[in-house]
Amino acid sequence: MNRAEEDYIKTIYELTVEKRQSLIKSNELSERLGFSDQSVNEMVKKLEAKNLVAFIPYKGISLTSKGKKVAIRMVRSHRIWEVFLTTKLDFPWESVHEDAEKLEHATSDQVLLRLYEYLGKPKFCQHGNPIPDFEGNMEPTNGDAIDDMIIGDVFEITRVLDFKELLIHLNQQNIKLHDQFQIIDKDQFSGIIKIKDENTTKIISSKIAKMIFGKKVR
Repeated sequence: MNRAEEDYIKTIYELTVEKRQSLIKSNELSERLGFSDQSVNEMVKKLEAKNLVAFIPYKGISLTSKGKKVAIRMVRSHRIWEVFLTTKLDFPWESVHEDAEKLEHATSDQVLLRLYEYLGKPKFCQHGNPIPDFEGNMEPTNGDAIDDMIIGDVFEITRVLDFKELLIHLNQQNIKLHDQFQIIDKDQFSGIIKIKDENTTKIISSKIAKMIFGKKVR
């Protein structure tokens, strides 16, 4: 299996966890990967031929047990490396994805286990994503998209999508995991959302609010 195939399988798995559903639509995969629908459909056919995914017309794509096993290993490796790079080598959270992406494909199970134990068996990566253990068990994905919350909701940020541009923007806004905010205004037409903490009011777009997840405090 080549790296591109592994990346597709990992992305399908991540989407099933995020959306809490077993079937993922082709357009959802295209949107996440940034590829054309045609490219995605061609890859799905290749993966189906290798018994890694199952495609149900008009319904979506799901991982087979074989595909899920591969995906969990890739996700585990990627997120463990992200923890190592941020906590032990002081990489900022927006700069670890590409290196973790390379390392996840080249790490043996033995090295990964030792690294996992060395880091204290972390349950979440630096972006708030759960890390599967070596039996495939993991904590539930925390929170709902901020875009789905309403005026007055108070929430704690529990997870953000691992997109470099998003993370840089959050740095500029001084927004990080476990910060608490209240939604004070939502303009459906403009897509502008105002949130505030104890000291400041911040403005984020609906697009960004779809990529930040939080747990309601009240």
